[in-house]
Amino acid sequence: MGFDEAKQESIFEKARGYGALFSNQSFCMLWLAQIFSQFADRIIFVVFVTIIAINFDPTGKSASLQSWLYIAFTIPAILLTAVAGVFIDVWNKKAVMIITNILRGIIILLLPLFDKTLLSLYALAFLMSSVTQFFVPAEAAIIPSVANKYQLLTANSLFSTTMMASLIFGFALGDPMINICGINFVHYGISLFFFLSALCLCFVNYKTVKKDKENKFTFLEDLIEGLVYIKDNPIVRSAMLKLASLFSVIVMLSILSISLSQNYLYPQNPTLGAQKFAYIVVYCGIGMVFGAFLVGHYFRKVEKHLLGYIGILTCGIALALFGVLPLIPQTSVFHFETKSVLIFYLEQFDFTYPMLYSYIVGALIGVSTAFVAIPTQTILHTEIDPKVRGKVFGILFTLLSTASALPVLIAAWGAQMLGVARMMFILATPALFFSIFKLITYKNKFGENA
Repeated sequence: MGFDEAKQESIFEKARGYGALFSNQSFCMLWLAQIFSQFADRIIFVVFVTIIAINFDPTGKSASLQSWLYIAFTIPAILLTAVAGVFIDVWNKKAVMIITNILRGIIILLLPLFDKTLLSLYALAFLMSSVTQFFVPAEAAIIPSVANKYQLLTANSLFSTTMMASLIFGFALGDPMINICGINFVHYGISLFFFLSALCLCFVNYKTVKKDKENKFTFLEDLIEGLVYIKDNPIVRSAMLKLASLFSVIVMLSILSISLSQNYLYPQNPTLGAQKFAYIVVYCGIGMVFGAFLVGHYFRKVEKHLLGYIGILTCGIALALFGVLPLIPQTSVFHFETKSVLIFYLEQFDFTYPMLYSYIVGALIGVSTAFVAIPTQTILHTEIDPKVRGKVFGILFTLLSTASALPVLIAAWGAQMLGVARMMFILATPALFFSIFKLITYKNKFGENA
């Protein structure tokens, strides 16, 4: 490599780094908006699960109630996301994101009117999710318009980290927010998060994609165009299927972690276990943050498909490790006494070996998720034509939601019939076989090309 080439490569490396990314004000505002919005979304789920545990399932014996809650959130994603994606390519993405955040902030304020029956609670979840389906593809489609092409891997790394970290820490925030605000007032804090997200988006500037003037907008034709584009692009199609499989596993783990917490972490108090399940997911998020850091800083030059296969293998191993959780003795690592710290009141609790084991395994799953999601998302952003990006991402999120709906019900049924530990082994098996087969195939192909 000559001097000029080395200098140019050095410039590109700086352009790809986090420093250059954070100097982009529009990206920073978009990222902050994502943080507030994602955290609010996750806290909502914890609040709904807690309401179900308190009012409708105090013994913690029915995992299906939480599964149906997830289905209520998922049905709009199946029905609306692809539809929303078509409109996102026509509408102003920034305006869509601001309006949907404001609407969600208003809707969650109605929670006290909807928490009296399971049916009304599910209806509110359905309404909230319906609005969210217009926010999600707009957010995904706007990233390449805010970050330049050299920053896409780093930007996706940060956004994927934030998404999974909010999945984790958002769940974790649900518990202290419920304790501080009370279950009857926590919705005010959630609403504030949505409004702050809308405020941040007001400061985002992005490049719009010019549409051909002679092309008229027709919903059905645009939707078909997105489907045909995916059909004719095997790289895009393969990446979407990989993300759909990963998403299904993560969602099933989120549901099964409620049973894990109730049965093995808090066996004496299942209702408390339903509220504390989020801490398993929290450590998944910690692992995701660490994994994203590794991908963004040290594995940028590693072939993206190889990173994905390594991540799937690691995920399979971690799921199998969850299957042996019943063998961990129910003894205490340390005992925490009741304390008051500023405005926080911390109750006494025993930190047990099953908790320690679960949190370590959860972190391992987080690392594996980063190795799959980040390079795969980057492949999509670099391969998809900007003019159909909204359509394709709308179809992608529909696929993600559809692929997770049935597995969630199966996971809940399996947890009740076979036990949650056995279900973890069942989830681990296809991931292990698929990743090992792909790694062997990849190695043979690499050897031939060497």
